[in-house]
Amino acid sequence: MNVLAVGAHHDDIELGCGGTLARLARAGHRTFGVVLTNSETHYEFRGIHRSRADARREAERAAEVLGLTLVELGGFGHDNGTLAYDVELMRGLERFIDEQRISLVFSHWGHDLNTDHEAAAKLTRVASRRVPSVLMYRSNWYQTEQPFNGRFFVDISDTVELKRKSLACFESELSNRGHDWIESFFDAHRSAGFAIGKRYAEVFEPLRYELFLG
Repeated sequence: MNVLAVGAHHDDIELGCGGTLARLARAGHRTFGVVLTNSETHYEFRGIHRSRADARREAERAAEVLGLTLVELGGFGHDNGTLAYDVELMRGLERFIDEQRISLVFSHWGHDLNTDHEAAAKLTRVASRRVPSVLMYRSNWYQTEQPFNGRFFVDISDTVELKRKSLACFESELSNRGHDWIESFFDAHRSAGFAIGKRYAEVFEPLRYELFLG
């Protein structure tokens, strides 16, 4: 199976579906990651700074941990906070999906408060409209009017430490946001795991999912 995960920023994919991607890679599936901004951040008000070079270098290390192949599609000119639906970017994503015969896509959740995440979700939904399985993930926990309806679970008990190791690669973000930022995700994974009788799980809202019974 060929799998694509799309994120707005470097670290979104690892936060949202890193454990699942590691499990898929371990099972021999081809896993690709596309990030749609250069992930550079300068937020003076909160003292948050991150260069595009640091973000890319950290993402390459994290991808190696997960067995993920990072792919560039030309969306890296977008700075944080500026991503919007763009036909050419969507078509580039669509071409990659067709050429690589992608059958499973991981996308941002469409109702995320982060505007880059919201735009990435729309780009991905349109580009993957012919893909049989699309699962949406969250990479932050801001409260929204529309609740995240996570009802598709993946047991990541055997790959949770690979996810943790991949996130540790993002040293610039850890410096900016602190370790509680990371631990909040593992708390959620423990809770999701308990719901299905496992130690850890990632949870997704399915846009659609094709169940193979053969």
